[in-house]
Amino acid sequence: MAITGLGTMREELQGNSVDALFQRGEADRLITRPKAQEDLEKIAKSERGDNRLRVLAHELLVMLGKNPDPKMVRIYCEGLNGAFMHNWWGLPGHQLGKFGTTLISFGEAAVPHLVKEMDDPTLLTYLGPDAAKNRERRYCVGDLATYMACLILHTDYPDSEEPDERERTRLTMQKELNERLTSEKRK
Repeated sequence: MAITGLGTMREELQGNSVDALFQRGEADRLITRPKAQEDLEKIAKSERGDNRLRVLAHELLVMLGKNPDPKMVRIYCEGLNGAFMHNWWGLPGHQLGKFGTTLISFGEAAVPHLVKEMDDPTLLTYLGPDAAKNRERRYCVGDLATYMACLILHTDYPDSEEPDERERTRLTMQKELNERLTSEKRK
């Protein structure tokens, strides 16, 4: 159930589902509130804040025309493992969702954070038209992180119908990227 303009911006973000915000127009209403940008910036920048609320506030700022804030890259990557239904991030090898599109816009700055998620076996929770494909292929957070890293690095995503084969490929990729990142740090 949506709160209808009775609370603070934080309370409204807490009281609305992601679907209400982005599919039923609540986001459009919130960004027209007085001091919306100021309130959203405070929430997004809150270092001790709820990362779910920070991502939502940041997405509303993007709707207001703000460029994605590079300081949010870690928060987005950490959100892959279950802060939201995964359809908001995307389906590995098939499509990007709203949050996935923003994450990709961070570019190579996201790769070190995505590499940390590549071995996460947590199954994706997915609603919508691709839910059956997700269940059938048993995609996990590691697959999603790998898919996003591949998009950023302009590399083909090694999709496979077999979860074990995807896991072997992504763990190899994780190792290679870790070595590359370590090598780059030394330079």
